[in-house]
Amino acid sequence: MISKTQLFTPFLVLLAASAALAHVTVQPKAATAGATQKYTVRVPNEKAVANTRVEVEFPAGVEILSADEHEGWKLEVKKDGAGKITGAIWTGNLAAKEFGEFTFSAKNPKEATKLMWKTVQVYSDGSKSEWTGPQGSKGPAPVTNITQ
Repeated sequence: MISKTQLFTPFLVLLAASAALAHVTVQPKAATAGATQKYTVRVPNEKAVANTRVEVEFPAGVEILSADEHEGWKLEVKKDGAGKITGAIWTGNLAAKEFGEFTFSAKNPKEATKLMWKTVQVYSDGSKSEWTGPQGSKGPAPVTNITQ
């Protein structure tokens, strides 16, 4: 006889896997210290309304060289008083149940570290999904491990 635990375990595994896929991710997950790297922010829209804005805050330890246009989207690059790129905002229309990929190039820090890419999704109904927390939180920021 099959127990309730045996019956529901595969369902729970699939549910957990699909929830993990819902997070904004940044590729690569690991990169070399001091290297110039192309990064891709992958943004899923799991809501029933359009995702109209993607905001990425770049970590202080990385030098952003450029943020790339995304077809059909407007790009706004945020800079500090010294002209250093500190963030990017893409505004457009990402339909429900689709995903978008937004890219940028950076010079990695010279030392091993973890880069947290704080990201916020804004939807046409005014709601937000914030991926700005530590790993293990409800809304973890994507992380890239910089290694020597």
